Amino acid sequence: MKQIRKRADELVLIAAAIGPWTLLVVAVLIIGTLKCCLTTDSDSIDESINKSPGIVAHVMVLDSTDNGFRVVYATAEPVTDERFAEICDRPGILEGFENLKRKAPEHFGGNLLETDICDFALYAYRFPIDKDVRIHNIFVAGKEKMDFYVRNNPDLPGCATWMHHGTEQGNQYLNADDINHCIPNGRRIYRYWKCRYLLQTSDTDERFSHFTEEERLY
Repeated sequence: MKQIRKRADELVLIAAAIGPWTLLVVAVLIIGTLKCCLTTDSDSIDESINKSPGIVAHVMVLDSTDNGFRVVYATAEPVTDERFAEICDRPGILEGFENLKRKAPEHFGGNLLETDICDFALYAYRFPIDKDVRIHNIFVAGKEKMDFYVRNNPDLPGCATWMHHGTEQGNQYLNADDINHCIPNGRRIYRYWKCRYLLQTSDTDERFSHFTEEERLY
């Protein structure tokens, strides 16, 4: 009987000594196995410290007169090169762009030439595309619509009277903050690309030139 008790005491001491370490090893093995099983290729393409925002597409939304807007979409967050490529190739995103190009002119009565950029921005902001992309810029597009912003400005001597459509200097546009924050909250704001002041804005759609011939970029 004494030998049995002695043997039992020895087993208790051994179990007490190795028990916590055994549990720890088993737990590590289980966690490692689960991680290997649950990790997929789609997760691994996000695992990098090298991430940056990327421009996904320039979407030309035009009416029957070829006037309207150029909508620049970018990733909503910084992403890896692999994730950027995957986002750009998503069929749902490409379909969303096509839907926007088709439905926006219909929404504005087929006339984007006279459509206000803020009204269009609010429509495009609410238009469903994909959770991983957002609008980065909107530019006025189409020769007639762009030429609204190189008309005579009586308050600006020597103002530009024609637009170089390559630089788009003078063209009306909106930035990401305007589109995704200011306009949805009820503000109307208008910007003019590469004009006299980098942050030059107006509260109304000023259809005239905002830079001089001397300030022209080539």
